[in-house]
Amino acid sequence: MKPLHIFPAFIMFVLSGCVVGEEPVLLIRPTVELSAHVKDEKIVATALISANPDILTAGNIPVIYRFSGEMDIHNTVNGSIIDYNAFSGGGLSQVYTVSADTATHERFIVIAFGSIEAYADIASDGEVSNDPLLASGDFYKEALYIVSELAGIPQQ
Repeated sequence: MKPLHIFPAFIMFVLSGCVVGEEPVLLIRPTVELSAHVKDEKIVATALISANPDILTAGNIPVIYRFSGEMDIHNTVNGSIIDYNAFSGGGLSQVYTVSADTATHERFIVIAFGSIEAYADIASDGEVSNDPLLASGDFYKEALYIVSELAGIPQQ
């Protein structure tokens, strides 16, 4: 008679274990790839920013990734900012651009910096204000571009 009482209790335990949410365990290793080209007398610099998560335990709760940061293009004469793009967004990767007139400058420095955060979307509502932070990571990348060198590269 005792096995008949244990079996339903065991089934309830197994079924209730499936309902409990398990948060994923992950690390974020952000990367930035900068590139530039000349088009219509302007230098256009592009940053591809990726979260690159290392998922240690998948869990059963969706993850939301949030980006925030800034991309700047500076002249090399006095360091002043010619153009900037303050950004925020979501997803595993994002692309951002800045541009500057090539008639006034020959050399430009492009800088992209910011952070990426991963949240467990417990309520499955897409809103991070009520979700726990799982991981975060910062990124920074800069590159020097010379217009005469970029102008010699054929565009595809």
